[in-house]
Amino acid sequence: MKFLFALITLLSVLQSDTSTKHCDELIAKGIDALHKKEHTTSLKLLTEAKKLSEQNNWYEQQFIATNCIGLNYYQMLDYSEALDYYLEAYTIALKHLNSDREMTVLNNISLVYLRQGKRKESQKHQKRAYDLAVANKDSVRIALYAGNLTDLFNLENNLEKSSYYISVARPMAKDNVYVQRTLDVADAKNFFAKKDYDKTINILNPLLDKLNTPEYNDHKISALLMLSKVYEEQKNPELGLSLLKQAQKENLNYSNLPEIFNRYSDSYFSKGNFQKAIEYKDSIFAVKDSLNAIQNQAMYQNSEIKMKLQDSQKELTNEKKLKFYILGFWIAVVALILWLFRGYLLKNRQKRRLAESNEKIIALELKNKENYTLLLEKQIKEKETDALLEKEKLKNELENKNRKIVANAIHLAQRNDKIEDYIQRLKERPEMLTNPLLAKQLDQLKEVLSKEDNSDDFLNHFQEINSKFITSLKEKHNDLTLNDIRYISYIYMNLSTKEIASNFNITIEACRKRKERISKKLNLENSNDL
Repeated sequence: MKFLFALITLLSVLQSDTSTKHCDELIAKGIDALHKKEHTTSLKLLTEAKKLSEQNNWYEQQFIATNCIGLNYYQMLDYSEALDYYLEAYTIALKHLNSDREMTVLNNISLVYLRQGKRKESQKHQKRAYDLAVANKDSVRIALYAGNLTDLFNLENNLEKSSYYISVARPMAKDNVYVQRTLDVADAKNFFAKKDYDKTINILNPLLDKLNTPEYNDHKISALLMLSKVYEEQKNPELGLSLLKQAQKENLNYSNLPEIFNRYSDSYFSKGNFQKAIEYKDSIFAVKDSLNAIQNQAMYQNSEIKMKLQDSQKELTNEKKLKFYILGFWIAVVALILWLFRGYLLKNRQKRRLAESNEKIIALELKNKENYTLLLEKQIKEKETDALLEKEKLKNELENKNRKIVANAIHLAQRNDKIEDYIQRLKERPEMLTNPLLAKQLDQLKEVLSKEDNSDDFLNHFQEINSKFITSLKEKHNDLTLNDIRYISYIYMNLSTKEIASNFNITIEACRKRKERISKKLNLENSNDL
């Protein structure tokens, strides 16, 4: 098992990391290299991430890697290659991802077509991206894509649609400074095309100071060229030429030079300086030739990068083969070691089986002993239970007999009460007043009922049932009379004061006094303690 574990560990070390985390790290490094214009490194990392995500159907990572490869080629001016990757990313987004990804790549496709001079195609894809942003209520992208459509319609001199998309983008771009300034320039172009020069100046003059950072350089050049033309139209050629020179001085994008030189040519032509105008026209051709040369150089560099990528892929393939060879070698080594240990394991298997059998026998013996112990415990518990049941039975019998004695005592007391009541009624009758002898006999009968009966059957029965209680009471308090013991016995049986008074044929008050007297004999501080 240890060797098998070692083999698994080795496999995990040799195997390339195919986790999404690793793929995300490759993409992050590739995007970082893209920002630094290190296109060879970026393409190498993103291609590896793309291949890994394709193998595992990680569509989100596959989309990002493919789209960023397209961005690399776009920056390297290889628009055809960029478009191929954008279209592949669009297919992934359409099949497996949400509309958010779809409109991102549609916008990229639109920019490629614009660079290739295919304005209709660019407009079509930009409009689809815009429609998706509207459907998703994504205000940031609505503003961005509406701004792009504004530029496209300005280029086609479709000023009505350009104005419409500016009006759509304005409220959406209130928190996005870049889009706001882009829209300002587009708005100025719209008024410039309409020859509304006053509004053009009112927009662009305050905007110039806000366009001094590199990210706004293209916007500033466009603004300066428009103002140059406006002032020239307004018969202020010196200011127009000054702004034109400022545009040439501050320009950071070589591709803006044809437009700047064309503006120079028009300016000198309007002044009648045809020589200068022709020189600048020639400069335009020279710049275009330079741009073509730059593009050709970029295409050459792209080819070199593609060859390097192919070489890199071959190296990766060779590395994988080497890993598999190493893996095969270690598998053979492990297999040999496992075969050598097989004999050792077979020899020890019998010993292990014998040991297991002995363990089972010992376990069975222990189990039997446990069962025997449990059986004894069960028998003891059954005997204890029987004893408790017998004790409970005797206790119940004692309580039953005590209840009978109490019932008998109460019955006798009730009978005496009734007899006394009858005597009292007889004495109250008118004819008893004329018969003194009978009245005397009735008094004697009442006196007999009130006398203490030392041979009371109650005590005899009670003593038979509760002999230990009576014996203990007499031993501890030998000065108690029979009536005292009888009174205490009534209390022992939970009779109330009224029931006890009835049994003794005395008043309740007399009963309480007797209770106090007995309590003193028992040395109790309070009669309630009795």
